[in-house]
Amino acid sequence: MTKKISFLLIIITLVATHTFSAPDKNWLKEEEKARKLFKAGKTDEAIILFREIILSSNNEKVKKESYFWLALAYMNTDKYDLAEKYLEYYLTNYQKDSANYAEANYQKGRLLFLQEQYQSSIDQLNLFIKIFPDDSLIPNAYYWIGESLYALGQFDDSAFFFHIVIEKYPNSFKREASIYKLKLIEHKKSELTLQNLLKWSQEQFIATLNKLKIKEKTLSEALQQYQSGSSDSDGNNSERIAQLLAEKQLLENKITELENRIQILEQAATGDDSALAEKMKQLELRTQLLNQKEEALRLLEEKLKDKEQSLE
Repeated sequence: MTKKISFLLIIITLVATHTFSAPDKNWLKEEEKARKLFKAGKTDEAIILFREIILSSNNEKVKKESYFWLALAYMNTDKYDLAEKYLEYYLTNYQKDSANYAEANYQKGRLLFLQEQYQSSIDQLNLFIKIFPDDSLIPNAYYWIGESLYALGQFDDSAFFFHIVIEKYPNSFKREASIYKLKLIEHKKSELTLQNLLKWSQEQFIATLNKLKIKEKTLSEALQQYQSGSSDSDGNNSERIAQLLAEKQLLENKITELENRIQILEQAATGDDSALAEKMKQLELRTQLLNQKEEALRLLEEKLKDKEQSLE
């Protein structure tokens, strides 16, 4: 009886396993679905699916490329540490036999920029340009080198790379952004020139003010000496005291005027009520919008490529 019960349990288990076990997924289609979610801006959903592919897929090719796409998805959600983790894994373990190896090298440079590691970003993007000189992302690499140099305050060098994008790659998505960045550089340089001029003027005024204060102190001491001396025996002392008092009053007026002008210069140097600063802020915002537009266009281009491949 016990043997019959055990046998029946085995049969029931096998039937249940056969009935309720889901067939293995088509991971190629799952990866395609995840990429479509990512390109449609549904980044969180894409991340979940890419992670499932990495954990569960038995298709090594699909799993391999999911590391790359997962890194991009994390970059888009500002999770730079996770993006770095998956991008480095992809670059280290799959190297040149991977479909997205070239772009991964470019994206590493862009990620370093987002992490505010500007010099490292420049080095990585220069390496990408050297290794993949014919890649379609070369103008983008020049652009982000320019952005990194701009962030480092190297405006002339930055402008050089923006000019490369404009002149050598007129059809690049980054051309318009480069034009606006050059305008921003001109405004930034004008602002710095103004600040230096204001600083110089302020220093000159302070130096003059200090001289006047020393002179005022000397006059005060002279007045004190005349007033405390035996001035009754010398009628000229009264005239001299009156003259010194007039000079002292004139110096005090000049000191007050200089202190007011210094205060005005300090306010101007900090950009208070500055139309130039407001204009630069607007240009910065426009540059950010252009970068977003460029990324959207790039994703649209990839969608079209996918569609062309599906029709072949």
